[in-house]
Amino acid sequence: METDIFSIDLVNAFKNLDINLLYEIRLRTGYPISVNYKNKKVYLSEKGISLFESSAIICKKEHIDFIINSVTENSVYAFNESIKKGYLTSKTGIRIGLAGECVFDSEIVTIKNFSSLNIRIPHEILGCSNKIYKEILNKGENSIYSTLILSPPFKGKTTILKDLCRKINDNSDKAILLIDERSEFRNISGKNIDRVENSNKLYAFSYSVRSLSPEIVITDELSEKSDFLCAQSVVNSGVKIIASCHAACIEDLISKDYFIKNIFDRYVFLSNGSEFGKIDGIYNKELKLI
Repeated sequence: METDIFSIDLVNAFKNLDINLLYEIRLRTGYPISVNYKNKKVYLSEKGISLFESSAIICKKEHIDFIINSVTENSVYAFNESIKKGYLTSKTGIRIGLAGECVFDSEIVTIKNFSSLNIRIPHEILGCSNKIYKEILNKGENSIYSTLILSPPFKGKTTILKDLCRKINDNSDKAILLIDERSEFRNISGKNIDRVENSNKLYAFSYSVRSLSPEIVITDELSEKSDFLCAQSVVNSGVKIIASCHAACIEDLISKDYFIKNIFDRYVFLSNGSEFGKIDGIYNKELKLI
């Protein structure tokens, strides 16, 4: 994790914990700083972590301003397109959710006076997708099944997608299009990978599939009807797709009004446990448990 985006008191606190076990940092002005550490909510203290709110470092406006200025390199306006969407992404792929005062003029103009940050810490776990990779291989077609990776938030979907992208690149000559809408895959590259960054899915799908002629598309977080329609158009053109979506179970997925059936060949649900890549269940195109 890049620590230079944080003020010195937070950097010193991070030195007293294992960054590999840190998944999320929440800063709310005037309140204790909380973290997701070892998949548990605890507080950030001067000595590292604490179970007690009374020991926590209190978030000041200066903490938030320091992070915003560091990530934007003191040029907030240059990042306004991302800010309007409610997030910033650091150079190494740390995604920062933003809360503050929204400015509208028929549509959103910007967000200012930031009051809260939700900082997601990305992790690279090489090999965490091994089991999933074996399950989505379609050896008959020398390809992979179009696959949707599902779980509740913070269960490793993005980490799995990163590892799958590397694994497919290393084990085949398939042309891969990586649609990186929020710049979370910046460190993923390879001889077969074309990455489109900072583009919404609709634009990326419409121009990239035509111009780059991928055989496999990988993208994160299908969360609205237009995302599923884009995925449907890709599959209908003969291209395979691997994507992710928030859903706790098959019933939860089916209940979403934006979900479209018959796009994916495999639906892989991740376990709610702490083991990355553990499969809770796999469903086929007809949504039947395999």
